[in-house]
Amino acid sequence: MSSRSEFVYVTVIRATPERLWQALTDPAVIRRYFEGTGPESDWRPGSPVRWKINPNGEFHDWGQKVLEAEPQRRLCYTWHTYEPEIAEMFGWSDERLAELRKERISKVAFELEPLGNAAVKLTVVHDDFEPDSEMLKGVSEGWPVILSNLKTLLETGETLPLSAE
Repeated sequence: MSSRSEFVYVTVIRATPERLWQALTDPAVIRRYFEGTGPESDWRPGSPVRWKINPNGEFHDWGQKVLEAEPQRRLCYTWHTYEPEIAEMFGWSDERLAELRKERISKVAFELEPLGNAAVKLTVVHDDFEPDSEMLKGVSEGWPVILSNLKTLLETGETLPLSAE
């Protein structure tokens, strides 16, 4: 049994810090690498981060907040907890949802570090989990796919063929 309480992912992307920042904050770009879903905000500290989990669905305010936003350098926000819409998507019972909602709220931070004039080192740290958190397990599977899709989009202009057509 693991006692990890954070997820860390580092990649280098052929892009400028400005392009990467836009990809992290522009809803039109976010929808491309999140496959029609993802967060939206005005990305100012204290502002809400609303979330869409279904491409045809509405954005939900689940209490997420922007903690830090330093353009082209750092973006940090709280992460949602388990919500009824997520339970419905996974077919969880009310009891399972209630148990999962006991986990504390985590946060995700994106650090951008220029490497020369055409690449950026992106470090994503998603932390503040309790050891063996179910949310940690979920983001540990989800972030690599999302971030690989982001990298591919910025480097090729296309996204990965992730969903069944």
